[in-house]
Amino acid sequence: MDGTEGTRSLLKSLHLLETVAGGVHDLDGIVAATRLPRSTAHRLLSALVSRRYLRHRQGQGYRLGPQLIELGFAAQSQLHLSSAARPHMERLASATSETVHLAVLDGRDIVYIDKVPGSRGLMMASTIGARAPAQTTALGKVLVAGLPPHEWPGRFDPAVQRTARGIADEARYLAVLQRCRTDGWAEDREENEPGVRCLSAPLRDASGAVVAAISVSGASVYLTDDRVRKMRPQVLATASAVSAELGWRPPEERAPVGTGIGDSPP
Repeated sequence: MDGTEGTRSLLKSLHLLETVAGGVHDLDGIVAATRLPRSTAHRLLSALVSRRYLRHRQGQGYRLGPQLIELGFAAQSQLHLSSAARPHMERLASATSETVHLAVLDGRDIVYIDKVPGSRGLMMASTIGARAPAQTTALGKVLVAGLPPHEWPGRFDPAVQRTARGIADEARYLAVLQRCRTDGWAEDREENEPGVRCLSAPLRDASGAVVAAISVSGASVYLTDDRVRKMRPQVLATASAVSAELGWRPPEERAPVGTGIGDSPP
């Protein structure tokens, strides 16, 4: 299927979803409303049912499926997440002069959902909506470290190497994740982009689950080891402030920043 045909099929599928959402549930009515050939409509509807975007029952026709409900909740969550995080991201970018990212985990990738450029004029490959391998980014390390440890091994792919500095073996990757989980932050030392370093910390919701991560990224010439150490409290404090807006409260016996990624409030 070429790009043009794929785009047309996508648009037709979206039209079908909108038609069902608008209250047309039987095949004849859907065909009349969309003006698609019956065979085309049936083929696309069947594909949408197989992917759970629609459900079909004899005598009831087509209804919106559970996948749309899941996506809706995810979209609502991300909108709230972005709005809660944005002011804190802007303050962190202003305080550090570096680029600040917000990302979530999707399989073995991270997805950037917001970005505040720094004031140094450094152009980075990241854009809102873009994906990057979790194992090569500080954001991804933080997010994977927030998962149950038994899920970590399946997240490593030795073929994923963005730069010569990337982690090459699973044992080292697992050790890095354990350190991230214990320390509550992660670094990427030119592993995702040559000449770029990142420092990341997790964001939690009211349940204590790691739902996203925030990072500061900049040219390695500016983000020296000494400067990264000095910036770490700022990044951790920002992550803690955003998490508080999402409903997270650290236990009284634990400091509000710099705590282990995998730990949750009791």
